[in-house]
Amino acid sequence: MDVIDFKNILWHNTRKISEKTTSLITTLCDHHGITTLQGRILIEIQHHGSHTIGSLAKRLNIAGTNISTMCKKLESKGFIERVREEADERVVKVALSTEGIHVVEEMNQELVDKILVGIKGESDQTLNEIINGLQKLNELLEKIN
Repeated sequence: MDVIDFKNILWHNTRKISEKTTSLITTLCDHHGITTLQGRILIEIQHHGSHTIGSLAKRLNIAGTNISTMCKKLESKGFIERVREEADERVVKVALSTEGIHVVEEMNQELVDKILVGIKGESDQTLNEIINGLQKLNELLEKIN
């Protein structure tokens, strides 16, 4: 296979994976009345703990003003809360509220349920091949970047 064929196949499949992933995440978020970006914010906070608006923007590679607006909306829905640092009260972080924790847990369970349906009948060998392929793709993309 030459580089042009590889590039075309890579481009096509990564685009399709992105479309399918976005569709899946959008469905989960819609069910909870939030946008995909708001869902990403909640999941990021759940995985890595509280963040400043700046650190959250950097993690998600999105402009701070956009993150700030999304966080205000999430706060008004009761999913996150702003917390001042004890050591330096000038620093304000966003953290999941009890309701936010509940929503992220529900989204995670819904995703697990969908994955279980999707992988039903697949062998462990097939699933490991998919994981290994994704890891190798990620390593390749890191080299390219």
